[in-house]
Amino acid sequence: MRSTISRINATALRIVMLVAFALSVIFTVWMLLAHNHMHHVLHIVHVTLITLTFLLIALYLMKSAEIASLAAYRELRRRLAVDRSVALIEYLPEEAPIFNACAGALAKSGIYVKSPAALKTLSALKTVAADGNSPEREGYEITKQTLWRMGVELSDDTEGAPISIVLGELDPGCDIVITQNKITQLLKAVYISRLYVACLKFTRLFLSGAALAAAILLAFGMITYAAAAITLWSATVVLTVKRIERRTTRMTFAQMYGN
Repeated sequence: MRSTISRINATALRIVMLVAFALSVIFTVWMLLAHNHMHHVLHIVHVTLITLTFLLIALYLMKSAEIASLAAYRELRRRLAVDRSVALIEYLPEEAPIFNACAGALAKSGIYVKSPAALKTLSALKTVAADGNSPEREGYEITKQTLWRMGVELSDDTEGAPISIVLGELDPGCDIVITQNKITQLLKAVYISRLYVACLKFTRLFLSGAALAAAILLAFGMITYAAAAITLWSATVVLTVKRIERRTTRMTFAQMYGN
């Protein structure tokens, strides 16, 4: 589904959506003014066009969410020509919008994330360790204290860690790399990983509710309303991407451990 949406041209989709909406309005007015023998046929066309319009809006919203979620990716690619320190963007995967938004926010701080699975694993860790870390590092104590307030213990032992977290130069083979070589950036990684999982759960829960509502509405023959339920879910994805953008801008220590 995601790769299909990626291939869709946003401008073409907008045009098709507007055409479908215009036709639905025309046929609705025609249906209201038509004589009895035409009314039934026009009603079927009216329902079909309205349903199609809602589905196109849902698809357009998903495309919009994808475009919005890649804002950080686009910014880093523009900077790449003059700033090689953001070369990690060439290795960052493009996935579903919520992951893109979170991975992009991390990338802007020089943090590379290999996959959605890496973010999920990090969000659930009670003990976190990073290769290259030591108590002598600047920011070690504040990082340790803040992580503790977030319910996470900072360890210096990376052996047996469920994911590989590295401080230093980019290594695409590692799960998470903090390329700015600052231990305090580990706080952002933990915070945004938790935000990612929370947003993922929210959208999946909303999708389940929308799918259930659509199924019930279809059972009662309310096809148009079923399509509207799917459109509503698509809108929540767009709003969630915007929420991630807001919550990952100018983060504070209090915000991190208050999450």
